[in-house]
Amino acid sequence: MIEAVIVGALTAWYLGIRAGIIAAAVTFIALLLAMVIPNMSLAVYALVFAWAAALYFFGPKLSGKKPGKSNLGWMGQATGAVGQARGWAKSFFGGNSK
Repeated sequence: MIEAVIVGALTAWYLGIRAGIIAAAVTFIALLLAMVIPNMSLAVYALVFAWAAALYFFGPKLSGKKPGKSNLGWMGQATGAVGQARGWAKSFFGGNSK
């Protein structure tokens, strides 16, 4: 059932927490049904793989995230504020040398 966690995490990363939880729950239920219903597991695994691949390729376009940049949340904002304050201090004290 690790597939449900992976699909949920990948969906949450690109589309939000609510969508990630829904995708994980649907994947979990589909995998449980695939264990019970004969000849359904291949179709479920194919759909899980297709969803993960689609998110990987089209997720940055849907969410507006850049592929090379990570979203650090408040930590990224704090780092940006520290860098801005350091820049202001350098300009105030005239320390333009590196």
